[in-house]
Order: sequence, then C-alpha cells, then structure tokens
Amino acid sequence: MKIQDSVVFKNFTYLFINQFFNLIVPLLVFPFLLKTLGLELFGLYSFAYSAILFCFMFCDYGFNFSGSKYIAINKLDIEKRDIAFSTIVTLKGLIAIVISILWIAFVYYYPIFKNHINFGLFFLGMIWGNAINLQWFFQGIEKLGWYSTINSVIKLASNIAILVLVKSATDINLIPLIYSTAFILTGLITYVVAIYSEKLSFITASINAFKQFLKDGFDYFITISTTSLVFNGTIIILSFFEKSILIIGAFSALDRIIKILVSIYVPYSTAMYPRNMANFQIGISEGRKSVIKHGAFALLFSIVIIVLICIFSEAILSFLYPKLVIYSNWLKLFSFWLFFIIFNNLLGYHFLNGLNKSGVFRNINIIYTLITVALMIAGCYLFSYKGCIVSVIIGEVLLTTMLLIKTKSILSNAKTNL
Repeated sequence: MKIQDSVVFKNFTYLFINQFFNLIVPLLVFPFLLKTLGLELFGLYSFAYSAILFCFMFCDYGFNFSGSKYIAINKLDIEKRDIAFSTIVTLKGLIAIVISILWIAFVYYYPIFKNHINFGLFFLGMIWGNAINLQWFFQGIEKLGWYSTINSVIKLASNIAILVLVKSATDINLIPLIYSTAFILTGLITYVVAIYSEKLSFITASINAFKQFLKDGFDYFITISTTSLVFNGTIIILSFFEKSILIIGAFSALDRIIKILVSIYVPYSTAMYPRNMANFQIGISEGRKSVIKHGAFALLFSIVIIVLICIFSEAILSFLYPKLVIYSNWLKLFSFWLFFIIFNNLLGYHFLNGLNKSGVFRNINIIYTLITVALMIAGCYLFSYKGCIVSVIIGEVLLTTMLLIKTKSILSNAKTNL
C-alpha cells in the first residue's frame, strides 16, 4: 500500500508541475495581462481562451479518462496497449480537423471577434497541440516524468515570452501565437518520446476498434462536455446577454481566480484516478477507501482556500486591479463553487466511474447541465454576472444532492446482492 501511495504521490507531483506550467502559470500571468490589455481586451482574451478550452473537450472525447483507464488496466499487454494508442491518436486527429473548421467559422462570424480576426485564428495551433497531447497515455502507464519535464520547460518559456514580448494592447495577437507554438511543440516532442521510450508500434486500427473506443469514451465525453459547458461556458453564456465588454472583463477576472484554484486540484485528481480505478478492480470496499483517503485532502484544501478568500478578497482584487475591489463580495460567494466542484468530482469521476456506473454519472450530469444552463441564461439575462455566479452555485449544489442520493442507492443495492 505504501508503494501504491508513493506512486500516486510521485505522479501527483509530476502532474502538478505539468498543470502548474500548462494552466496555472498562464492564469497567474493574468494580472499582467489585465493591466497590459485593460478590462475590455482582457475580456476578449478570456472569452477566446474559454472557447478554446471548450474545443479541447471535443478533441479529448473523454479519452483522458477512458483511454488512461484502459491503458492502466492493460499496460502489461503490449498488443492491447498499442492498439489503444493507435486508435485514440487517430480519432483525436480526425476530431481536430472538424473542430478546426468550426473554429474558423466561429471566429469569422461571432461579433466579438469582428475587429480581431487574426487574434482568433491564431488559437488554432492550441487545438492541434491538444489533439496530439499524450498526457492520457503517460497517465495510464503511470510514468509522467518525461511528459511533465518537457511540458514544463516549454510552457515556462512561452509564458516568459508573453511577459517579455507583450508590451501593450497592440501586441494582443502574440498571446495566442505563443501559446499555439508551445502546445504544438509539446505535443510533437512527447509523441516522439512515447514512441521510442515505450517502444510503441502504430497499428492500423480496425473499424471495430474505432467503434469500441468511441463507445468507451462516450459516457466520459457526455459527462465532461456537460461539466465543461458550465465550467468553461460561464463567460461565453454571459457574452450573449452582457453587451459591456468591461463587465465581461471584470467577471473574467473573478472567474480566473476560481479556475486557478481548480487547476491546482486537477493534477491531484488525475494522479489518483488510475490508482482508484485499480483499487476498484480489487473490490468496492478497497475502491471506496481509496477515494475517501485521497479525497479528504482535496476537500480540506478547498475549505482552507474558501476561508482565506473570505478574509482577503479585497486585498486580492486590489492587487490584481484596483477597480475590481467593488466585486469582493461576489468573489467570496463564487469561492464556494470550489468545494462543490471537488466534492462532485470525487463522487462522480472517481467513485461512480470506479463502480462502472459512468452511464449513471452521465445521465445525472445531463440533468444538472440542462438545469444549470437554463438558470445561467435566465440569471445572465436578468442580473448579468451576478445571476451567473448564483446560478452555477445552485447548479453544483443540485448535482451534489443527486449524486449523493444515487450513490447511496447503488451501495444499498450492492449490499443487498451480496
């Protein structure tokens, strides 16, 4: 058990470093961008970045979970490993082609990009860099050292480049260009490393293999897409109703703070996922103990963070941009979203998926998303960003309630059938 824990901790460390440079550092750079671009262009940048993350969700198609789970279970079977690698890489490439075409049309026709067409198009490289990203593979074989090192060095260099080269609002096009270059370079290098270090063979996938991996990833895709629609769609939905790009910029700043904190949790969740899945293969009791043991630290982290934000919200916003201080109370309320996001991630992705109830989690997420998006639309229409914040918290509480009820029912049935 100690050996297993050391593997989880080691992979968490690698993933945290990876996440730090991949997501957290760009988010930490946002105070600089906020001051350099101003609230209006920062709102444009945040909108585009959120939309790109939504594109990532389609390209990933749940393979970050279904693929890594399959690799984790079959990593000693070379043939199955190679078939999974070849099939998923091919599928992600095909999806990326479709998403790229849709992104180009979106940039040309969505009003917010009217005077910034090139800015929007330069994000295309991020779509392709994400498509060839092999984190799911290294996560599955629980060898994240190479991936984390390469990713960290390149992402650090890209963010230093932004700090050095983006000197005024006129340099805004450099931001997506630099990020796209970094994403593509990371993907290409780790792709080569994976092939040579693990002696992977690219196998021409059969139609049945395509169907099987699409089927395996479907529940995860629906679950992730519904979650992403709420998590990354806040700014997008708000932009449909809030005509002031300044308000969108202010909300984006609050949104970024919360997402920095969620990004700190993500590598921990990703690192313990293969271990939890493996423990559920032993038995429900072992899997449940694993989720509770590792999840307790994450929940404690969220509670501490919420308390700190409630105490220091004005100081945080004053440091970022003095004009944001008037939103301090809304930041305090928004911070509670963090606890529910982590709690629901543990219940759904780790516990229900471990019980092979991904379909149940999918259905619950569909209901949660439909209700939350409806609340967000009504909230944004009536109360702008305030309605958006209240809506996502109500939606997350609703998701918690549904997950707890369903989990209790599943466990009761499992005991009855013993």
